[in-house]
Amino acid sequence: MRLTDALLSPHGRLNRAGFWGGYFTMSIVTAFIAAILLFVSEMAASRGVALGDPGFRLWMVALVLLVPVTWMSFCIAVKRWHDRGRSGWWVVIGLVPLIGNLWGLIECGFLAGTKSGNKYGPSTSKAAMPQWYHEEIPEDMA
Repeated sequence: MRLTDALLSPHGRLNRAGFWGGYFTMSIVTAFIAAILLFVSEMAASRGVALGDPGFRLWMVALVLLVPVTWMSFCIAVKRWHDRGRSGWWVVIGLVPLIGNLWGLIECGFLAGTKSGNKYGPSTSKAAMPQWYHEEIPEDMA
C-alpha cells in the first residue's frame, strides 16, 4: 500500500507496522509544516503585515492543520480496525475518556490483525502472503 493511500483513504487494511509508521510519518510531516507556517507568519509579522499577536498566529496554524491531520488519523485508525476484523466505527471508542483510548491503543497498536483475508481486504501479514510474492522483490530493495 502506498503512503498516500494509507493516509488519505479509509478503505482497506493496515498492519501494525503501517499503523505506527503512518502515525510517525504524519507527526513528522505535521511538525515540519507547522514550523514552516509559524516561520512564514513570524516573517510576515516582522515585515509589518498585521497578523495579530503570536498566540493568534499559533491558533491559525493549528486550525490550518486540524482538518488534514484529523482526516489522516481517522484513515489510519479505520484501516487498523479493519485489519483486526472490526468495523471502522470502532474508532468511536476513542471518545470514551481514558478507557476507550487505552483500549484502542492496545487493540490497534499491539495486537496482531487477522491472519487471513476478511471482508475488508486480503491479509497484510507477510506470513500469509504466497511464496511468489516474496520472490518478486528485487535484491537491491530488500
